[in-house]
Amino acid sequence: MTSIHTNLGAIAALQTLRSVASDLTDHQQKAASGLRIAVAADNAAYWSISTTMRSDNLAISAVSDALGLGAAKIDTAYAGTAAIVDILGEFKARLVAAKEQGVDRAKVQEELTQLNAQAESIVESASFSGENLLKTKSTLPLLEEGPMTTSVVSSFVRDANSNVQVKTMAIDLKQSSMLNVGGGGGILQKQIHSVGDIGGFRGTGVNSVAHQGHESYRFTGGVELAATDSITFTLTVDAGDYSPGTAYVLTIDKAAIDTALGTTDGKIATAPQLRTVLESIFVANGVPATAMERMFTSLSSTTEFEIGSLETSGHVGSSIAISNVISNLSGSYPAGFALGIENAPTDKHDNMYPKASISFSTAFTVSPLAEVYFDVQVGPGAMTTYTINRAVVDAALGTVDGYIGSAADLAAVISQASSGSNLMAVATGNSIIFSADQTVYPEAGNRAARVYVGNVQSNPPYAPDFDLAEVDITQNIRTIDQYLRGVDHMEKMAISSASRLGSLQTRIELQAEFAEKLSDSIDSGVGRLVDADMNEVSTRLKALQTQQQIAVQSLSIANSNSESLMQLFR
Repeated sequence: MTSIHTNLGAIAALQTLRSVASDLTDHQQKAASGLRIAVAADNAAYWSISTTMRSDNLAISAVSDALGLGAAKIDTAYAGTAAIVDILGEFKARLVAAKEQGVDRAKVQEELTQLNAQAESIVESASFSGENLLKTKSTLPLLEEGPMTTSVVSSFVRDANSNVQVKTMAIDLKQSSMLNVGGGGGILQKQIHSVGDIGGFRGTGVNSVAHQGHESYRFTGGVELAATDSITFTLTVDAGDYSPGTAYVLTIDKAAIDTALGTTDGKIATAPQLRTVLESIFVANGVPATAMERMFTSLSSTTEFEIGSLETSGHVGSSIAISNVISNLSGSYPAGFALGIENAPTDKHDNMYPKASISFSTAFTVSPLAEVYFDVQVGPGAMTTYTINRAVVDAALGTVDGYIGSAADLAAVISQASSGSNLMAVATGNSIIFSADQTVYPEAGNRAARVYVGNVQSNPPYAPDFDLAEVDITQNIRTIDQYLRGVDHMEKMAISSASRLGSLQTRIELQAEFAEKLSDSIDSGVGRLVDADMNEVSTRLKALQTQQQIAVQSLSIANSNSESLMQLFR
């Protein structure tokens, strides 16, 4: 039907043209932007996800920048710490050289002073962007200071509940600080609560025992006894401070010699033969001693013989003593000749009690926060751990400052701490001698109470009680060995700090690499959601342009129908 009111062909052509134009505009926008979802209207869900992830990617980019800043701080601190380790190695080498005889210690001290100055310079300059991980400024010793952590941004996290969080890596300044200005306690400084080598007590491990009383004599030559000849002497066994011992009057005569040696001539020609004769006499008279002792001598020795206690006398002592030697010999023997028995012993060990000693080194102070622990066992008593703290020190010395300044002070403190253990700690000059309380354990020799003192520990553990700057080998404040141990401890702490910093370096590098990969992954993921397929867009755009041309032509044809209608009225 043809109508002058409604051109249905033109309307249809116009609708087609509008639809094509709309699609063409949409694809032209995709072609221009490269996005199939550019605004929320395109796809609200995908647009929301992509917009959030792009925002997160910006945060991750900021994290990467922060990681770079953190890496620079750590790198600077590591370089300084590694340099300090090298300096401490040189420091130790100079201290070792100073132990050589004839070395000019004043010259070595000059080198040590310069090395310390270089270490301080390194610490001062190991700063990046105003932050120095090797230098702290706490007014308290680091041991007493609370947490001293700084951090480096490591990651940006969005969890399953869409909560965001910035993760950091902590750096403990108490472990990296070389110098703490104010309170001290840095790696190159003394630990305020350290007890150092505990005046020489640290490292003690004495396990002292004793042995039977004995004495050896020089054999002065052989003898041939006639029937009327004799050598008489008194042998006192196991006499001591706590026992009288038992005295035996013994006689060497021809009958005793022949019985012991199985001879008939009364001759003693060698030291081993004399041992055999004496042993026979001891057995025959029930003497709790032996002539076959060999603590210092050999049974086959031709020049010496030795007598020892069997410790079976019933007395608590353990000793041997020969006295009242009477020689009644015929012939041309020297006056008083008695085979060597008449002379003083060449070696004599009587009434031995287990003892051990240590040398006092340097005065020290037990602070209110410091404690020393040590184990003691005396005789059959149980192994027990005892504690030295400020209260024990002041109670032993009648002081209030915890200061231990001499061997006598340390001995008194050890005795106070180990009260009830039956340990005796007695100062003699600069030494401390450990032994059992003989009023409780009077037995001497093999039966004497064993004494163990050891496993000496402290809290805080060992740390130098001097700064690196205080090392002075020209003075007698400390021994070179003490300085060596302290500097070696500083070096170990510096190496540990460098190791931790190195681990952080590696972690930061890994985290930075991961951040880059994560950013690339997010870009890729967002692209899959919103990026346009440009091959498809180009092809579709070409088709729509063609469709638009056809639609325009169709609209033109539809509009031309009115001209045909006008021909009917002419």
